[in-house]
Formats: sequence, C-alpha cells, structure tokens
Amino acid sequence: MSGRGPEKRRHPRIQPFVAPCRVLEGTRRMVGYLTDLSTQGAQVATQGTPPAVNAQVVLEVRLGRGVFHSRLPATVLWVRDTAAEPGTKSFGIVFGALKGEEKAALEAVVEEFRRKASELTP
Repeated sequence: MSGRGPEKRRHPRIQPFVAPCRVLEGTRRMVGYLTDLSTQGAQVATQGTPPAVNAQVVLEVRLGRGVFHSRLPATVLWVRDTAAEPGTKSFGIVFGALKGEEKAALEAVVEEFRRKASELTP
C-alpha cells in the first residue's frame, strides 16, 4: 500500500515512462523527464524549483516517432520532493485543450506502449 490514499485517476497511465522534456512557465524554461504519462496528464521530475500548484505551463516533448516536439498546455496539480533522488522535485500536470495533431500523437504513443506491454504478458 502506498499510503497516498485511493487512486483518483480515471485514465490509465504508462508507468514507468521516461522521456526527456521541457516545461515552459512564462519565460522560464526547465528541463525534466516525464516519469508517467496518460492521455489526460503526466508526472514530471526536474531539478531545481518546480512550477507552483495551479501554474499554467506548456510541456514540450517528442512523442512517438515524429521528429517534431509536441507543445501540450497543462496545469500543475501537485508538487513534491522525490525520495529516490535528493534535490529532485516531481509534479503532476493535467493537459488542457489539445489540438487534433497533439491529441492524436499522445493517444498513439499511449496505445503503442499498452500494445507492447500486452505482448510481454504471458
């Protein structure tokens, strides 16, 4: 039992899902890593000061096999220290209204990961 209380997510997530990303908050840019992903949100780990709860951010990440970076608007839901790595902070984000291309790329990456995971299950 994790001690975090009942699971509140309504959408399955990919975990672990590690992918480099950038988080933009106004003119501030921070480098991080996605540590889980769903079609509705993600968790990001970063060094330094994370955005505040309720901050409006843009997640820049390369999704799937495309060569372009998706720019996904999001809102920060929570922030906490990462016990596994001192000095690292994690924060959860929920995506805002996604454009057709970004939404399709996100859904495709989540579906491909699920498909590959099901092939590994006996």
